[in-house]
Amino acid sequence: MPPRVKPEPGVAVANTTATRSFAATNSAQFGSPTRQARSTAPSVTDTRFMAEAEDQYEDEDNEIIWMETRAKSITSAGMKQEPGHDPMALMSLASQSMGGSFVGMGPNLALKDFGQGFLKDINDALGELQSRGIQHVASLPELVLVGDQSSGKSSLMSGIAGLSLPRSSGTCTRCPIHIRISRADEWSCRVFLNLDYGFKLPDHAITEQDVTATNPFPPWVKLDPSRTRRHEFKTVRDRFDSEEIETVLRCAQVAILNPSTPYQAFIPKPRGGEGPDSQQLTQHELISRKEEASEAQFSPNTVALEIKGPDLADLNFYDLPGVFNTARRTEDAYLERVVQNLTKLYIKREKAIILWAVSMNLDTENSLALRLIRESRAEHRCVGVITKADLLPRDDQATERWLGILKGRGHRIGLGYFITSRQGRDLEEQTKREEAFFNRTAEGHWPDVFDRYQERCGIEKLKAFLSLKLGEEFSKVLPEVKRKVLERLNFIAEQLQLYPGPPANPDLEIYKALTMFSSLLKKRVIDQEFMSTWDTACSARFTRAILELKPKYNVRLFAKSSAASAPVLIDLDTPTREGSPTPTPSGRKRAAPAETPSRRQRIKAEDAEGRSYPSTPTNMRTTMTPTKGRPSKTLMEIRRMIQRNAIPGQPGLVSSNVYEPLFTEAAKAWKGPLQTFLNQTFNFLSKEIQEILDSTFAALKNRAIYKLSTEHMQAFVEMHKKELQAQLALIHELEGTRLFTRNDDALHRYKAEELRTLTRHRNHYRIAAHKGDEPASSLPKIEELSEEELAQETAKMEKDLRQMGPEPFQQELDVAAYTRGYYVLAAHRFTDIVCMHAMSGLFPRVASVIETYLQDKLGLTGNRTTPEMLDQLMEEEGRIGQIRRDLCAEKETLDGAMAIIVNLENRDTTPSQAESNVTIPNDLTSGQAAGSPSGTVYGDA
Repeated sequence: MPPRVKPEPGVAVANTTATRSFAATNSAQFGSPTRQARSTAPSVTDTRFMAEAEDQYEDEDNEIIWMETRAKSITSAGMKQEPGHDPMALMSLASQSMGGSFVGMGPNLALKDFGQGFLKDINDALGELQSRGIQHVASLPELVLVGDQSSGKSSLMSGIAGLSLPRSSGTCTRCPIHIRISRADEWSCRVFLNLDYGFKLPDHAITEQDVTATNPFPPWVKLDPSRTRRHEFKTVRDRFDSEEIETVLRCAQVAILNPSTPYQAFIPKPRGGEGPDSQQLTQHELISRKEEASEAQFSPNTVALEIKGPDLADLNFYDLPGVFNTARRTEDAYLERVVQNLTKLYIKREKAIILWAVSMNLDTENSLALRLIRESRAEHRCVGVITKADLLPRDDQATERWLGILKGRGHRIGLGYFITSRQGRDLEEQTKREEAFFNRTAEGHWPDVFDRYQERCGIEKLKAFLSLKLGEEFSKVLPEVKRKVLERLNFIAEQLQLYPGPPANPDLEIYKALTMFSSLLKKRVIDQEFMSTWDTACSARFTRAILELKPKYNVRLFAKSSAASAPVLIDLDTPTREGSPTPTPSGRKRAAPAETPSRRQRIKAEDAEGRSYPSTPTNMRTTMTPTKGRPSKTLMEIRRMIQRNAIPGQPGLVSSNVYEPLFTEAAKAWKGPLQTFLNQTFNFLSKEIQEILDSTFAALKNRAIYKLSTEHMQAFVEMHKKELQAQLALIHELEGTRLFTRNDDALHRYKAEELRTLTRHRNHYRIAAHKGDEPASSLPKIEELSEEELAQETAKMEKDLRQMGPEPFQQELDVAAYTRGYYVLAAHRFTDIVCMHAMSGLFPRVASVIETYLQDKLGLTGNRTTPEMLDQLMEEEGRIGQIRRDLCAEKETLDGAMAIIVNLENRDTTPSQAESNVTIPNDLTSGQAAGSPSGTVYGDA
């Protein structure tokens, strides 16, 4: 039969399928097979349990509960609502499981009887993953308790955790507390220090200006995940020893606030245990002093509690310091923003379920915590916890205000409200007084109008709801968590390939690498490919650079022209500088001559593959090419040199003292190209050595032997460079000391070629001056002319010269030709010897000594090798070793996390009779979207 519901204005009847699904859930829990089959029906989004409306019941086996729903959803009111479940229905269901007053619910039915097996596994797995610190890889659902100062948050936290927490000296408000609760046969409370931030005190007093977006918690800075630490502090096993519990937690937080003191100093010694009373007194004084004058007034590092015991709910939550607007001390004003930053950091975690504590004797309009929740747009995942119900003002206005909030008329939040009243210090007393207060069997003011919200009153009902909600959210994200953990593990595996651990047989790996290195290098430096590459890159360029330094002589002179009396300046080999006019017989300024293509174009050299290279490499041109503007001798200067060195009574003879200075001056310029040749040759050799070293020591690159071998080979190259440099410097010195050759034929040939070139240029300028013509800035080279062109030029010059008479500077031209000819001869000889010292001396010498050089330098020859020496060679380089250790530590953490996930997947998910209302997909890695029909649903809410 269709449901009979009494609607209110703005309230619509719930979908029949969803209503029956909810009813089937309850019947399934209490053994009705006819209703159990309906428990998997999909639920309807945005259903709201309206306790303020008149409940309607249909007496059908006392099993079906009719619900009224709001047609206007939370989403339509500007709130984000998660699909697939109804928060109010979840709260109602959780309340029923804790002994509510709904039909068929027994007063003693507890959460441990409501899907306790798998729900416990889910929440235990979540807690273990949280404690392992994998949040940098994947976001995990978590409960975050926030509230203003004096909002009753400490009592609320104590009630959820089931133990007394310290309240003295305000210590518990100065760092976050992470509490994990789970069921176990024996009660225990393990306390840990989670250090995710490092202490870095500035050189000035901290002010509000130091609190920035990049530095939200001064003087604390976020550590890299690989640098975080988790220290076990102490374990308490007596649940009823509230004094010991408070002492341990107080000391743990004092340790957090004093990072420069080892945390072990704050671990409280057992009462009546080892050590004299004086030692215990000394520790007590230390803790008191450090608490009163702590290094930090606040810390984002966390004190973690793992609480286990019988009849405990499965919960994980963070309790944050209460937010405030005004610090007690002016110098602590910066803490206002620091605590707010911490609160916002936790609120903005996308998987966090926010517990907002608000006292019933205060106005919600003034709640700073609620403002932070709204700023983070986190209302849709927020549970309101109204505390201190016993302090509700005795006036109708306050009652109506809170009733309006509970009815959703103001301060709407996505997961509804619960109400608590925790009076007294003893936990057992608080629980009894809270139950008596809401049942009105004890003194206190609790208006009858709140009776309709009875199922949301009390800490136990809140804990039941949170346990269910947290487990549900975790089951939704578990496939994503597993995927991200696997991706991170694969990345770590790839990184570890770059930073391998020590080999099983280090001595074998060392000798294998050394043998391969010496063998490959020995073969490399004497093979044809190496020689050819070096010759192109170094030898040929060096030879060209030396030849290009051949001395240039200025053949200009003042001569009378038949066309004009003005002097004509004639130059050989040196074109007129651009922009510099040259006098003409008429006194006119000549236009700057255009540079010929032969001067502009660079000579190209091609290799066997047809690739062209500049004749002078970029990195050599500045030192291996002739220096522009270098002074050159004129014919008149050569004449004066001849005259100064003439031997009396021997006219027409030129002294050898004229030739040597002209050559030695030119040979001095060889020093620059020679040094460049040396540098390039040894750079070439060093590159080859390093490449072979890198390839043969690839598996040992993060070991000390690689660094030592690199240093030894650098020293090896430098040693040979100094040897060759000394040899070549001597050769250079010998060449520049005096003229000497036995190769008469070559000298005469080179001199004749140079004289021909000098005379040709000289005649060109003389003829132009004689005719009064503008001489060309330069002549084409003889090799560029065809035979016919050369014959025509020669005939023309001879004809013109017959009209001019003999050359007045013929002797000076002969001296210049001899000097240039000898220079070409000496340059070829010098470059041959220099290159031969490298090709026939350096490279074979390297090949002959390399076989034992490195082994000897490392101390691995003869009987010197010891296990200790091998260990030293296999030591990891500091930074690389730290990287590998960090990767291994993270891998161990994630391996443990993956084991937890796999164990949860492999659990038998067939629901028992007590768990029939908890449905999960068989494959937690199915990747179903949250809220889909095949997703995890608790209670079919």
